[in-house]
Amino acid sequence: MIKQLCTLTFLYLLSTSALAQVDFSGLWFPASFDPNAPRLQPGTRELPFNETAQQMHDEYVSSFDVSDEPGGFCVKPGLPRSIWGAPFPVEIVQTDGFINLLWEGYFQYRKIYLEGHPRPEPILHTGMGYSVGHFEGDTLVIETSYLREFPYMRRVPNTDTATIVERWNIESSTNDDGEEVKYLTNEMVLTDNKLYTEPVRIAGTLRYSPDTPIMEYSCSEQIYDQHLQDKGIQPPDFSTLD
Repeated sequence: MIKQLCTLTFLYLLSTSALAQVDFSGLWFPASFDPNAPRLQPGTRELPFNETAQQMHDEYVSSFDVSDEPGGFCVKPGLPRSIWGAPFPVEIVQTDGFINLLWEGYFQYRKIYLEGHPRPEPILHTGMGYSVGHFEGDTLVIETSYLREFPYMRRVPNTDTATIVERWNIESSTNDDGEEVKYLTNEMVLTDNKLYTEPVRIAGTLRYSPDTPIMEYSCSEQIYDQHLQDKGIQPPDFSTLD
């Protein structure tokens, strides 16, 4: 009887540990220039456009300069451009059924539904798409569809038929001061048969940064201020009040 109880207890502990999920929650910061960050296989350098897409891309880029960058007009990058974003923090909140991400840059928001839990059906194509994740061991595999077409960017355009598969992992390394530092790696593969002759690979890494809070990101205010200046409208300066 005691042997049977021990066996059942072992099987129970084994099953519950198998169900345990890696927790990605916390504040993170892009680690592109961190010499201690995990070295991932480099992403695709030359985009494998098909012949027609290459011609369309080249014609567009020939008349495009830095002042035309959509980010300067507060256009949110979405995926795959926001694999981890510009040098701004990202906050991840994880529950049993989903993962929420909030980027400081452009105040972007993303939700990843975890398999085995209720979730709504996708409705619209959006910049972040519709993402569903599942764990393969300690790796979170995320499949995204329903992406909005994003042609006006010099980096990795996509059509609304594109799909993305991501693989998230947490790794640790010791820095020069002997401190253990935690990193979140993301290896992303974009498939878009309308544009590319083969999948496009993108990689990015975040460093755990609990002392880097999300701040208020101001972008559209500058564009509106310029609009008021162009019309000769001067907002009242309430800071002069006693």
